Amino acid sequence: MNIRRCYEILELERGASIDEVKQAYKDIVNVWHPDRFSNNLRLKQKAENKLKEANAAYETVKLFLSSNEELEPEQKESSRSEAGAGARDKTEAVAETGTRIVLSLWSYLSATIRQIIDKQVSKIEKEESLRPGGPNRSKKGGGMGRGKGVGRGREGAGRRERGKP
Repeated sequence: MNIRRCYEILELERGASIDEVKQAYKDIVNVWHPDRFSNNLRLKQKAENKLKEANAAYETVKLFLSSNEELEPEQKESSRSEAGAGARDKTEAVAETGTRIVLSLWSYLSATIRQIIDKQVSKIEKEESLRPGGPNRSKKGGGMGRGKGVGRGREGAGRRERGKP
């Protein structure tokens, strides 16, 4: 993702400070957080996509700004001895970005799998409710079990004496 596109996603002008970038990112997260759209699947999916895009843009801009910071004069002299530290910082930033991307993908996949499972469970429940006896059949309780029906055998609705109609 190029840096110009990242600034567009974060709705910032090029040259914004790191604090402005952080604030813009927080604003986008507040507006497009998927939990705000839990009742509308289409909007929730759109919000997830916007948030993934914002996460990637934020990480890219943050990495860009940290790599373009000017070193102070005394740091320039000691930069030769600390050349490995700068590479390590960039490596850490790349690793963090990769981790965030993997976690975002995992979150998306988990939510998708959960939706599929929920659909299957509701489908099974619906099928069970259409079966005779319904989903509430049990060994005890309702139904026409022994001694429950009217006029069924000796244990019917009322007791009669033997031999009398």
